[in-house]
Amino acid sequence: MQKTQNDRYRWPITPKGPCDRPRKTMKDNCKKIRELLSAQAMEFALDEMAAKIAKMHPSADNLIVLGMASRGIPLGKKICERLSQKFNKAVPMGSLDASFYRDDFHYRKHVGTTEIRITEMPASVEGKTVILVDDVLYTGRSVRAAMQAILDLGRPAAIRLCVLVDRGHRELPIAPDCVGLTVDTAQNQEVRVLIEPIDKENSVYLVQVEE
Repeated sequence: MQKTQNDRYRWPITPKGPCDRPRKTMKDNCKKIRELLSAQAMEFALDEMAAKIAKMHPSADNLIVLGMASRGIPLGKKICERLSQKFNKAVPMGSLDASFYRDDFHYRKHVGTTEIRITEMPASVEGKTVILVDDVLYTGRSVRAAMQAILDLGRPAAIRLCVLVDRGHRELPIAPDCVGLTVDTAQNQEVRVLIEPIDKENSVYLVQVEE
C-alpha cells in the first residue's frame, strides 16, 4: 500500500527513563542536588548560543531550527526567536521526536499506541542548514536518532547540534557545535531542565537518581 505524505511522520511513542517523564514538580525518584542555571542564567546562555549560531551562519537564508521533543522544542523556539531578531527575518522552526529511530528502541518497554512524531515541519530540510536543538546531551543516541530522522526527510547541507547542557558520558562520537553549559556528572546523576510551558519554571538542576 502506498504511503501518504503524512504517513512518513508517524512514529511510535517510546517511554523514557524515570527522570524523563513529563513533570511539573520534582515529585519522583530524583533528589535535587543543586541549581545549575537560574531563569536569568538560562536566558543569558540562550543569548550566547544564538550569537554563536549567527556567527557561524551570518544569514537566515537556508536555515531551519528543529527542536527535539520534548524540552528541546521550547528551547528551539527561544533560539529561533533570537535568530529571527538578529537577522530581521523569520527563521523557520520545526520539531520532531525521533524515538523510533533510537538503536535501543526494540529493547524499550512497548507502548501500543502511535502518534505523529513530527509536530511541525514548516519547510523541507533539503539543502538547508538544520540547527538541531536539545536540552541535554548525554550518550548521543537521541541525537544520532534525530539525525537519521532528518536524513530520511531529505539531504540537508549541514546539521548543527545546539544543546543547553552537555553532561558527558558519550557512547557515540557526537559533539555539540554550540553548548550553553558543560557539567561533569556521575552515573547516578542527571541534569533536569525545567522550561515553560511544560514546567512551572525556567531553570536547570543537577539531580541524583535514588533507587
